[in-house]
Amino acid sequence: MSQPSQTSKSKDLKVVTRQVINPSVIKEDKRKLQLLYIIKTLNSVSEKALTQFLYEAKDKGFDMGYPFSVIGGNVVSQQLKDDITSLLYLGLIENDPGNKKLKLTMSGEETVEGNMSLIDDAFKNSLTQALNELKNKIVAIDEEYSLKLRSERRGRRR
Repeated sequence: MSQPSQTSKSKDLKVVTRQVINPSVIKEDKRKLQLLYIIKTLNSVSEKALTQFLYEAKDKGFDMGYPFSVIGGNVVSQQLKDDITSLLYLGLIENDPGNKKLKLTMSGEETVEGNMSLIDDAFKNSLTQALNELKNKIVAIDEEYSLKLRSERRGRRR
């Protein structure tokens, strides 16, 4: 008589490699410095609003080179997410615990001020123009996100 086959369950460990990052990478990676400058200009912004801004600004001629995908009506960019994660890891930006918005830390502000010469005027002008056109939309996305967070907090208290 043969014994019934037993299926075994195994847990696989998924290893994701990340490049080691240190603060000097900001001088080498102009796009991260520009991202810091955008967050500084916006003062504080949710990750969703920042992603939406960069996606729509691409159509207005302000392209930072991030590839975007639209999935179920949501705009996503893995490279942008990785850059934000790197800046968070370095302590140059922080996630405000109250409203979950990204903002510069003191170290981030010093980095932007110290490397201002690496940010060219054409980038600044193009950013200003895109912000003037899309500012209302960014504010609306941020407010929608804040209301969603508030309603989630109220739901947990009950």
